[in-house]
Amino acid sequence: MGINQLGAVYEALLSYRGFFAEQDLYEVKKAKDDDDDLAAAFFVTAADLDYYTEEERVHDRDEDGRLKLRVHRKGAFVYRLAGRDRQKSASYYTPESLTRCVVKYSLRELVTDDMPADDILRLTVCEPAMGSAAFLNEAVNQLSEKYLDRKQRELGQRIPHDEYARELQKVRHFITDRNVYGVDLNPVAIELAEVSLWLNCIREDGHVPWFGYQLACGNSLVGARRQVYPAAKVRKAKGQKREDLWFNEAPERVVPGPSARRPPGTIYHFLLPDPGMVGYKDKAAKALEAKNFERMAEWCRSFVKTFSTEEAAELERLSDVVDDLWAMHADQLGRDHRETEDTLPVWGQPAPSRERRTTNTWKDRIRAQGIFGDGEGVSTASPYRRLKLVMDYWCALWFWPIREAEQLPSRDDFLTEISLVLTGNVYQPGVGPNQIADLFGAEYAEHADEMAKRITNEIGMLDLDRLFEAFPRLRFVDELARRHRFHHWELAFADLFAERGGFDLVVGNPPWVKVEWEEKGVLGERNPMLVLRKVSATDVTELRSAAFEKYEGLQGAWLGELEEAEATQRFLNATGNYPLLKGQQTNLYKCFLPQTWMVARRDGGAVGLLHCDGVYDDPKGGRFREVLYARLRAHFQFQNEKRLFPEVHHHTEFSVNVYGAARPEPRFQHAANLFAPATVDACLDHDGHGPVPGIKDDNGKWNLAGHAQRVVDVDLDALGDFAKRLFP
Repeated sequence: MGINQLGAVYEALLSYRGFFAEQDLYEVKKAKDDDDDLAAAFFVTAADLDYYTEEERVHDRDEDGRLKLRVHRKGAFVYRLAGRDRQKSASYYTPESLTRCVVKYSLRELVTDDMPADDILRLTVCEPAMGSAAFLNEAVNQLSEKYLDRKQRELGQRIPHDEYARELQKVRHFITDRNVYGVDLNPVAIELAEVSLWLNCIREDGHVPWFGYQLACGNSLVGARRQVYPAAKVRKAKGQKREDLWFNEAPERVVPGPSARRPPGTIYHFLLPDPGMVGYKDKAAKALEAKNFERMAEWCRSFVKTFSTEEAAELERLSDVVDDLWAMHADQLGRDHRETEDTLPVWGQPAPSRERRTTNTWKDRIRAQGIFGDGEGVSTASPYRRLKLVMDYWCALWFWPIREAEQLPSRDDFLTEISLVLTGNVYQPGVGPNQIADLFGAEYAEHADEMAKRITNEIGMLDLDRLFEAFPRLRFVDELARRHRFHHWELAFADLFAERGGFDLVVGNPPWVKVEWEEKGVLGERNPMLVLRKVSATDVTELRSAAFEKYEGLQGAWLGELEEAEATQRFLNATGNYPLLKGQQTNLYKCFLPQTWMVARRDGGAVGLLHCDGVYDDPKGGRFREVLYARLRAHFQFQNEKRLFPEVHHHTEFSVNVYGAARPEPRFQHAANLFAPATVDACLDHDGHGPVPGIKDDNGKWNLAGHAQRVVDVDLDALGDFAKRLFP
């Protein structure tokens, strides 16, 4: 099976779930639906079967052709499609024709005619919603071909035909091992992406690429950033209005670079509260957890307030520590990254002075015992672990469980604990900083490795086991971070941002799904009637109460799902997190746009995304479009007429969008109502322009979606003048 087939199978299996039947289970469905082995399944016990009509029950035929109820006996393993999981993940595999189109026209913006071949070998590629790494593999393939083609021309040499495939595979292997990065929320995706990338670049000498510092399991949209607020915005001031406070505006980004530090008089945003934290609103949850809702409301009033002069000074001091730790982490990560690289010969490159090959097991040990400090027996906090714990703490306050409201930190608790994590000392309100010496002593230094000794000498040592034992809330924060997989882009890939300022190419197909609280879907797993029939809001309330009494653990699961949905909504809608999307309905793909623009290299990086066209006509998206059009390089809009995405309606519209650095005057290429990516290729000649000479489909008929069509350059000023004349 090829890698694209493997990826398609994987994306489909993401929506399946397996379990052992603890008692006899009968399948039910909507009355109008057919009995389908591949459809989303709902199960009820024999005691509940009488509540469902004969049309709602799923049947099979026996050997004599007679209908009988479909039953899964106690102890049987059931493996079926879970429609709600599919909806939540929005995981639809992107066909190869579209990945090729996205990568091709993104690279057109990145790989210029005068770019030396050697520079192609240094280009970094990132897929932020990776899945099975289909876009990464396509980028590797196209970059490898571009390198060999350009290098042969530069050297005036040709690779013999019978050797070309072997040399091409070596280039693929080199780029895959060194330059591909990816993030995905599903840990299974990381495993499959590693296999997929290896299969695509497999070479005869048996070397296996290692991705320990390049593929990360995390939520690409939920994390802290290297951004700051002016200290003046957080301090108490006479006559100060709420709208003038820090959380009503977007923080300023610290420009990445080798010696990046924040501007003087600023505070990192992840050291500051936000009114969106623990702001749950659901009325049903409030009725069930009234006392905890009162606690959260009181906490928010006291936690989200302006800071005293002393507190603001402490936050500035801690921000200085963050800068120091960040520099150390970027330096250490870069060193470890280089230490785990093997020499990989590539055609046209000088032969290495000495060959270096190490096992992936050894590399895994370096990673676990080093920067990330998550190996067995490792309890000393590296700069990375310190920074991540503080950034996780900030994220955790958005996702804090309702039933754990009593554990929420006071303002003083928060300052004390983040000070402890960052410096090894505690902050005492009213006394001043640095009043208590290092809590964990220097006796651990003699048992630490060289890196830990350096940390001990410069900023003191922190033992995580003892830290969590002494401060249980920090252990709870760590558990929440693991559960929700917060991902801090600039921290996870700190060396790359320090050295290059971001990724050269960011490509992918982010999930097209609205973040909504789907109560019926949660309750329907235990009571399918809520999903299979039209149920009024009043009936949902009654059925919810009955289900909570009947099914043990359902109320806790229901509350957990509500918390995740509401917290994600609040995080994505917060002004400080996604300011360009203020007032728009939260759809994950929209949030990926500013996120990918941020992680792409500022001075020439390219972003290629496949996404819906809702950003272009959202009535509340004017400010967002103002920024989008300044970055837009190409917009190729498709109708799903040829079922490139078979899971959605054939009238679904989507587009290939290529973005770059912002321009003073918007200008981009545009084509609309396309059916197949091949039409774009036919429309564009080597200069990027040209009419379609006539396109026929596989049956020899004219493809009207491409016939006599051209890709046009769009100048928004001229288009606006035309519109005014057309609609005076």
